[in-house]
Amino acid sequence: MKSRPYEGISREVAQALDSLIGPHDEYHQTHKRRLARTLQILFDQSPEGKLLELGGSGVFTLAMQQLFPDLEIEVTNFDQSQEKVHNFCPESQGESGCFKAYNINLEWDEIPVSSETYDWILCCEVIEHMDIDPMFMMFEINRIAKKKSHLLLSTPNITSSRNITKMLKGIEPYFFMQYHKDRSPYRHNYEYSIHSLMQVVRASGFDGSSWTEDTFEDPIYTTLEKLKTIGIDIPHVGDNIFVLAEKTGPVSDRYPRAIYV
Repeated sequence: MKSRPYEGISREVAQALDSLIGPHDEYHQTHKRRLARTLQILFDQSPEGKLLELGGSGVFTLAMQQLFPDLEIEVTNFDQSQEKVHNFCPESQGESGCFKAYNINLEWDEIPVSSETYDWILCCEVIEHMDIDPMFMMFEINRIAKKKSHLLLSTPNITSSRNITKMLKGIEPYFFMQYHKDRSPYRHNYEYSIHSLMQVVRASGFDGSSWTEDTFEDPIYTTLEKLKTIGIDIPHVGDNIFVLAEKTGPVSDRYPRAIYV
């Protein structure tokens, strides 16, 4: 777990998360730094209009509701017990809300909204779960995004300092690619570097800033220092990649070579 999850985080963002994450909520406690940084990036942009959160998580959605009361928030999820269009009503620590939700598989179902609907689209910790055709989702993101709309995307970084350390020890570098004994499909199917991810983002008609941060665990600097002594200086070694991009045009490449053959 990342130490000091609220370092550099505004009081408003920290209070929103603390009001929603209980002490025994292992998942959200473990991911608190990532959630805080993602919310902070959004908070710094003062989002307005209509936002779609791909893979609505509940706690994050409620935190956005607290921080941006005038923002119209909708979500997608993959709950096969629900109707294709339904109300998503998460509750956490006594806080609740209801949001319009679309129950779809993002790799082959169209998002059932008109083109150029959203001012903001969040694709946070989603793209690494795609196992067949992630560009289908990216194509849909472009279609439903307004001109000059914004995309905030995050995903684990395959070239993090910890993963580099694993490889130097002869261990697979993956973050969450193990199979599940209970056959759950919720694993990572492809983990990106910042270079491959930005090829996908630009092919999808978006461009902007990209960077890495350590939001899951503390970095391992000793490995990086050892590599520097032999002339190898590797940039972009945080364990999470963030992209804040603006729509610049239509999809330019349906099958970017970075991830397709």
